[in-house]
Amino acid sequence: MRHTDVARHRIGTPCVRVPPRTYDDEQRAAAARLDRREPRWVIWYGPWSRKFYAASAASLAALIVEAAAIDDLVAAMRAAEREAGRAADRPAVARPVPAIARR
Repeated sequence: MRHTDVARHRIGTPCVRVPPRTYDDEQRAAAARLDRREPRWVIWYGPWSRKFYAASAASLAALIVEAAAIDDLVAAMRAAEREAGRAADRPAVARPVPAIARR
């Protein structure tokens, strides 16, 4: 007997409907709660990676942090905010004017 003879999806067998299922409901809810508390960040949970992600909505540069736990994500967000604040306090580096623009 071949595998296709006993398979559930062989030709002639009725189609079995599988109800949709969500995964990691508690983590998704935790991400949604944190997203409501943090207006300067967009926060979500990735069920495939099983990580929490946060993207800064206030930064012009792409600033995304990730963590396996919600508390670690908050700590990473605060560290990124501190680093962004330090970067804003640094003096801008003067860029040389291209020769074509000096004419």
